[in-house]
Amino acid sequence: MSLPAFASGHTKMFSKVQLGSILAEFIGTFLLAFFAITGTVALLFQDNFFNQILVCLYLGTITFLATFFSYQISGSHYNPAISVGFFIANRIGINRLIAYVCTHLIGGVLAVALVSYLFSQKTGTLSGMFTKPVTLIHKEGLMLSTICQSVLMFIVLLLFLGLTYLKKSKLYVASIMAVTVFMANFVNLSITNYPLNPAITAAELLLYGNHQAIEALSLWLSPFAGAGLAGIIYYITFIRPIN
Repeated sequence: MSLPAFASGHTKMFSKVQLGSILAEFIGTFLLAFFAITGTVALLFQDNFFNQILVCLYLGTITFLATFFSYQISGSHYNPAISVGFFIANRIGINRLIAYVCTHLIGGVLAVALVSYLFSQKTGTLSGMFTKPVTLIHKEGLMLSTICQSVLMFIVLLLFLGLTYLKKSKLYVASIMAVTVFMANFVNLSITNYPLNPAITAAELLLYGNHQAIEALSLWLSPFAGAGLAGIIYYITFIRPIN
């Protein structure tokens, strides 16, 4: 296949996904990543517990606002694992899946770049500002992290799929998902020190870089496992056509 033909084919593929949907997903993911990462480096309290609460409040609040204002535009995924689960559940097509996942990862990386720039300008160096505890020291910790993220993402996605299946109002969906995201991230941060979002995790791993390859892969891939299982269960149980 020639390069022009390849480019033309991909242009047609992405043209099937409305630009408004991609823009909404980018803004939502960028804001989630920006405030989550900012909350971990701009410590406002002496107690880590309150800082963790603050980060989860950021995530819950942004999730509510982004879902409320763009739920009917893009579906309010803001998380590549959510998009993968929706694809497996036959709720979105391959075009939207690729567009969304790329958008989420780009949004997360750009948020990291902005936070890095802002804090390096303020402190003159990134050393000491961007340090994150390594929690996966032992195999037991790695297993606990993997199970934790998989189970939490399974719950979050299955709830999201159920709410959209029942066609609840955007205020109802936004409120329930905000509370769910807050609680899921509070548990996940307590165990892994990372938010329950592969887009943010990938960006943070690029920033901190203090994990071995197996640890990084576990942190990044385990939410997809939970999302995939939720998508399979939904597909078997409800079987809805692609939107």
